[in-house]
Amino acid sequence: MRRTLWPISVALVACAASAAGVTRAAPSDSPVRGLYNWIHSTGDAERSFFFYRDTFGIELARSPFAGESSANARPEPIRPVSQAGSDALVWALTNTHGSRFRTVFMRAANTPFGLELSEFFDVPRSERHANPWDPGASKLIFTVRDLNSVVARLTTRRTPVVTIGGVALNTSNGRAILVRDPDGYLVEVRQASSAAVTAAKEPGDVIETAIGISVARRERALAFYEKLLGFELRATSTANDAELRVNGETTGSLTQTMMSIPGIGSTIVLAEFARPATATPAAVPFEWRVQDVGSPQFQLEVAGLDALLERTARAGYRFLSVGGEPIQRPFGRFVFAIDSDGILVEFVEPTVRAR
Repeated sequence: MRRTLWPISVALVACAASAAGVTRAAPSDSPVRGLYNWIHSTGDAERSFFFYRDTFGIELARSPFAGESSANARPEPIRPVSQAGSDALVWALTNTHGSRFRTVFMRAANTPFGLELSEFFDVPRSERHANPWDPGASKLIFTVRDLNSVVARLTTRRTPVVTIGGVALNTSNGRAILVRDPDGYLVEVRQASSAAVTAAKEPGDVIETAIGISVARRERALAFYEKLLGFELRATSTANDAELRVNGETTGSLTQTMMSIPGIGSTIVLAEFARPATATPAAVPFEWRVQDVGSPQFQLEVAGLDALLERTARAGYRFLSVGGEPIQRPFGRFVFAIDSDGILVEFVEPTVRAR
């Protein structure tokens, strides 16, 4: 549930090597032990938090690295902009020298990982809104107890809708709608099945949280997530017309591969769009920096960090952190890599298990 990522374009590792040459990490020996936080950067921490709180009942949470002795303490409130931090270790981790930043830790019901917002100051940042078909785009996928109630709240807020027709559509996986949060970040909302509602262990609007990533080529993304990191491949399907319309498209095709994160079993969806060459707007890949509004960031708990870094470098992936070197904190070591579509992936090796 914690640690923010920061940007860099330090390509210390040769990028010419093919990722497909990675030796697969089987689930039993995956270096990944779980996901602390899914993070995306924001242009206004308070505005974004209130959106998620008021629409989905998401609340402030504690950093997973806050320490066992204060486990019952209240979550840290959102820091005012005037109190945004500055940290040389974070600069090295993210290559954002001279920046200030603040983070917001959040928790959704029935979700075994945290959600985090990060906001950067004093460094240039992009604010381009991602379209679902842009390689490197991402989205939060909330399966909810009562879609009609959530949509009513979204409507009251005049939330921008990406789904064609502006209303939830019936798909093979239930009714769904794709919207944008106040930063333009993509959020998909789906109606939970009656069985999922009954099985939910906690009250609250959210029954399940998943993460969607748009990729240029699924086989290339699988080389990173399945072969290198040991994510479990579950199923691949081709979206029907309704699913395409949920994502703001009427032409071409959409192939989706569902994977599970080791240690927690939560779902990651890799989405590959095939669109006509004349489709507009055209797909534009992202080259994310941590400070860019909407920047998507995994914060993975890993074991055997040094061996993982060697394998990551050998496979030709770039690193975000200066020199590709981890920073050391009392509670663990942290370093950023970059996947084949520009998604920022933080490896965290805890000194003690911070769960």
